[in-house]
Amino acid sequence: MATKLAFTTLREDHGQPLFWSAHWQRLCRSWQHFSSGELAGEKHLYAQLLDHWQKNPATIVRIDLLDNGEFELSSRALQCLDAEAQLNLCLSEVRLSPRPYPSWLKCGDYGDRFKIRDQARLNKFDDVLYLDENNFVCESTVSNIIWLKGNKFFAPKTNASFLQGISSTLLQQRDPKLFESADYKLDVLLEADAAWLINAVTGPQRIAKIDNTHFPRAVPQLDLDQLYWELVKSDRENRA
Repeated sequence: MATKLAFTTLREDHGQPLFWSAHWQRLCRSWQHFSSGELAGEKHLYAQLLDHWQKNPATIVRIDLLDNGEFELSSRALQCLDAEAQLNLCLSEVRLSPRPYPSWLKCGDYGDRFKIRDQARLNKFDDVLYLDENNFVCESTVSNIIWLKGNKFFAPKTNASFLQGISSTLLQQRDPKLFESADYKLDVLLEADAAWLINAVTGPQRIAKIDNTHFPRAVPQLDLDQLYWELVKSDRENRA
């Protein structure tokens, strides 16, 4: 039986995979990491995705890369909306240890994370924020975090303790002058004018509060949602 090496999770946009080139690159880099070879089958995999979304719109697809170079697809309903209520986060008591993989490689079992998030939801929170062993801000359950202070966006720099996601990476690459990346303690984040969770499925989601610290409710002049939809528009144009 084939073993799962790594995976990527994506959504459709106008019937096609959003940010496909970045997801395929993640799979290729993952294959090179584990096998030192080149990954084949992009056209066939892409066709499978188009066929899946034609038959099953409004679903999220997870692509597992197997150790024989093949792919396993699974899907679930797309439950998030592009405009959601602001999120309430709580700080996890768990501190993230360095992962034994590159920061871009998505693999492993998120089951324990989901259990912690489920418990947080029982306590009226939407998600959990994690720090690393040095108390630097990392990520939430399955999302990166970006915040705004003044005329600058801030994101935790690449760190061995968390996954550097596709959407956050693409935004920082597209508008590097608007972003600053470093190691940040929690107090820096809590002073933000606005903050968002972001991943390749949900896009940006505004954070209302972290524990008892509330962020301003007004839409900031620099809005991550606007940057994100500009990125989506560019991706559509490249697909055309």
